[in-house]
Amino acid sequence: MRDKYLYFGLDAAASEAFDNTDCSGAVTLTLNTSNFDNPTPDGVNFIKNGGMKVTVTAHANHSFGSSYSDTNTAAGIEVDISRSCTYHATTGAVSITLVASDAVNGFTGDTSTAGNNDFDVIQLKPYLAGNGFVYNSRYLRGIHYQTATTTELHFQGKTGDVGATHDVDTITVTHGSQKFKEFANELTDVIADDNKVNGMVVVCDDMRSLFLTTQNASVIASVAQTATAS
Repeated sequence: MRDKYLYFGLDAAASEAFDNTDCSGAVTLTLNTSNFDNPTPDGVNFIKNGGMKVTVTAHANHSFGSSYSDTNTAAGIEVDISRSCTYHATTGAVSITLVASDAVNGFTGDTSTAGNNDFDVIQLKPYLAGNGFVYNSRYLRGIHYQTATTTELHFQGKTGDVGATHDVDTITVTHGSQKFKEFANELTDVIADDNKVNGMVVVCDDMRSLFLTTQNASVIASVAQTATAS
């Protein structure tokens, strides 16, 4: 049995809505530390590297570059326009490139009616402390039925061997009622069977709504982490 690395994405995606945006000129959506997350992400490539996406509710008066030819841009559809966006390295400002400047990847909103321009910026990857944890399956010490809808996974402390700052790290998984057996089966199946997976296993990623198996028989909903000091 190879080591499996178990990924737990602990936080739901941060998001911020920019409704009724004036698109009569240059368009910049600036993330707010109260509405998105504090701090806002750093790094000019955060969008490019898949850290977050920008979407718009399509309208008949919107224009999309040629690269959107295979995308449904009908009115009312939420369209990912991340390819048209650039991100400032530190200020939280998202700038949208217009079709006039980039006929391939650009986007132009309704230039006369701000009410037709509703944007959302949505986090896709962790960037804050505690957004996610990865544990090696060899340090899984036990699986504990806690309640009908929660199961605890106990790992040897993340900060080192027993006797370090934290002896036990506990991941609490919230799942469907009376689904302890299904969850335990799903988890131990991927840990024990090298034919199913090796490397990293996503147990739960709240940001992208990804779960242990495609079938998600245990109906995993969310996870949380706590640590017990020595």
